[in-house]
Amino acid sequence: MKNIQIISFILLILLSACSICTSAEETKIHVLDVGTGDAILVESEGINTLIDAGPDRNTTAAYLTDHNITDIHLFLVTSMEPGKIGGVLEVMNRTNVHEYRDTGTGQMYFNYNKILEKIQNESITYRSLKLGERIPIGTDTTIDVINIAQTHNGIGDEAILNLHAGNVSMLLLSENGSPDIDTGMKIQILRVPDHGSRQAFDMGFVHMIKPEVAVISIGREGNGPNKATEMGLEAAGAEVYRTDIRGTILIVTDGENYTIGSSRTSPAGSISLMSVIETQPPA
Repeated sequence: MKNIQIISFILLILLSACSICTSAEETKIHVLDVGTGDAILVESEGINTLIDAGPDRNTTAAYLTDHNITDIHLFLVTSMEPGKIGGVLEVMNRTNVHEYRDTGTGQMYFNYNKILEKIQNESITYRSLKLGERIPIGTDTTIDVINIAQTHNGIGDEAILNLHAGNVSMLLLSENGSPDIDTGMKIQILRVPDHGSRQAFDMGFVHMIKPEVAVISIGREGNGPNKATEMGLEAAGAEVYRTDIRGTILIVTDGENYTIGSSRTSPAGSISLMSVIETQPPA
């Protein structure tokens, strides 16, 4: 009996150790509820990467503060589009940014000089994003720059990124709904271009990449994404998650399986995890 208890105790320790190891390898992807704009926080092995900062000054910075994020190890700004860059300076004011990167066309943004001053005064590493480069942000987590092209509204260039966490991949489209990229890539999760507008939706492109999940970042002030876009995504087999309905979308993956949860924003503005929607392995 005593031997059985000892063996059980050893097994419990081993299981606990395995659980800790698994937790340490998880990558968390927060698609922030910033209204009609874009901001994504990626946490991987203690490395915090922020991709864009939403349209207004405070929302993204407040989310980081609420979640005790004090260091942004890598800050990527994919275009000078107002829905992505409005919160950049406030994030830089409230956190310790280690490295900042954008498309190199920041002169199109009226506040860009202030960003450059922050970079210089705080000795932040700065480089432009380069087409075709792979940026490591963890042992098995990388970001590929798969396209850089001029935005439709002429405000500089926009970068399209592909986030890989092991075998789970998330394509971050911006304005262009059918970019010149390899459509043979396996994409489980798609960030829908241009907040679900009809103009940016390309049914043929979506059918070629066949995402399992489509995330639409959009505010509550309008009528939501275009109905034809939403129906087209569902017809292609994607489950649609909208930030105006679900709040911030949280994707957690160990590189093989992923779990999708959502949060709500209370009238007071605080954000808390509400529910886990689905757990699934990539097809």
